[in-house]
Amino acid sequence: MDIDVMEPAPDDKALLRRRLLGIGLGGAAVSLLPFLSGRASATTPPTTPPTTTSDTTAATTTTAPPLRPTDGDVPLLGFAQSVELAARQLYDVALGTNGLFDDTQRAVIAAIRESHSAYVAALSGLLGRLAPQTADSAVVDDLKSSFSGKLADVLQAAYGLESIAVATHTDILGQLQSIDGAALIASILVVEARHGTVLASLNGSTKLDDLLVAKEAAALAPAKG
Repeated sequence: MDIDVMEPAPDDKALLRRRLLGIGLGGAAVSLLPFLSGRASATTPPTTPPTTTSDTTAATTTTAPPLRPTDGDVPLLGFAQSVELAARQLYDVALGTNGLFDDTQRAVIAAIRESHSAYVAALSGLLGRLAPQTADSAVVDDLKSSFSGKLADVLQAAYGLESIAVATHTDILGQLQSIDGAALIASILVVEARHGTVLASLNGSTKLDDLLVAKEAAALAPAKG
């Protein structure tokens, strides 16, 4: 008898990340609706316990996820902004290093820097006065020297930074409850995943694993306290 051996299914976060990487920015919010609705229904207990099968069917409802960020979403989105601010600062270091880039490389790095700046502004607009407006100092301190060295090292550091950002935002996305917050974070991580591909190519890599960022960095976590 032949026995089919199936590979273990990837976890929910891996499936979600693959789905997001395959869609454009406009589809991010739509793609997230079933995911967020499932989270909402899973965390909302039924108000009246059903007594029969027909009652169970009638009582099965789905609670829509909130549109605006919840109290629990605010610190997560604030942390995401701090990571984006750190990325912007690091690209400023690279762009401020004389003679590091040729015109094409500078244009690419400047475009990536502007993307991070736009995400800072978008998160600020979503959070309003609750936005921290402070860069993650640990990220800046750890990577600053790498963004002012030789060209290949700077591009590799930028590649690693984008991978860190994607992993961090993917982790945050799995914890968010609101549609607005999740849609924004999804749209950010989609583009930053593509930044990694661009940077790998800019650094001369032709390896598929490098271009697809197969070995993703570990996600950052907010400092406690």
